[in-house]
Amino acid sequence: MSDLIVTIGEVRELSDKLRLVATEFEGSEDIASDYAEEVSHGDLAHELEQFAENWAVHRGKLMDSLSTFVEMAKAAADGYDGVELELTNALEGD
Repeated sequence: MSDLIVTIGEVRELSDKLRLVATEFEGSEDIASDYAEEVSHGDLAHELEQFAENWAVHRGKLMDSLSTFVEMAKAAADGYDGVELELTNALEGD
């Protein structure tokens, strides 16, 4: 027997929180590029630009993964809700 108990509400809350995280990542600014423009040392500016480019790629991948998790959590909660409703209706004879 498992000790893990998760409610449908907790799964929905997880979906909502993951959606919020994904939205924050999507709306975050690329400040490293902005700083690179203001740095007078060429090598440092170049490194900041490289970081910004790499971060943009990885941030995009992370956002894709977060979006997938959001949809999976929402689908799981919807599925459990549907099963619960069907079981309730079957027990009540509806």
